[in-house]
Amino acid sequence: MNASPPSPAQVIHALSAGNARFREARSIHPHATASRLHQLPKGQHPHAAVLSCSDSRVAVELLFDSGFGDLFVIRNAGNTCTPGSLASVEYAVEALNVPLVLVMGHSGCGAVGAACTPGHQLTPSLIKHVGHIHKDLEQAGLQFNDAADRNRAYGLNAELAAQELIRSSALIQERLQQGQLEVHAACFELESLEVRWLGPQSVAAGD
Repeated sequence: MNASPPSPAQVIHALSAGNARFREARSIHPHATASRLHQLPKGQHPHAAVLSCSDSRVAVELLFDSGFGDLFVIRNAGNTCTPGSLASVEYAVEALNVPLVLVMGHSGCGAVGAACTPGHQLTPSLIKHVGHIHKDLEQAGLQFNDAADRNRAYGLNAELAAQELIRSSALIQERLQQGQLEVHAACFELESLEVRWLGPQSVAAGD
């Protein structure tokens, strides 16, 4: 019988501790061996679902010093709430019973940067994708001609995507209301290597 899942607070503590080890070059690389993977053919029990950016510099398991079976990771450019990412998060919540959903943006994100400075030569699909980010940031009151606001956009985009996950999913709303799940936002800072936690997101935030 599997042990009951940890609380969201316990998961956040473990992720924060793993990120601290990574920043301080003390990574222990837990659960990173073939023998660990051989323990998992019959199932997985990750402790968190993480929606993050596809950027090659944002290797989620490494940043949190985690390994096989620890995190259910969904990645796309700009860590946005697309139909595919929403369905993947819902799978982690419903089938895998994760107690924590984390949406993590990062400084220097190309998708968010393009959303803040329209005029880039983009493919039609990228225009649609980046336009969605731009619209959400604009509706949140971001001033694109202000340097401080542009720097704030990376974390704000993660918060808005987390809120959209909540707004778009009756399942996530139900688990939040029952106290069985928390949805958090964070931003990974490329310069300091720190994951900056932005706080829990609520059903009210997604309304």
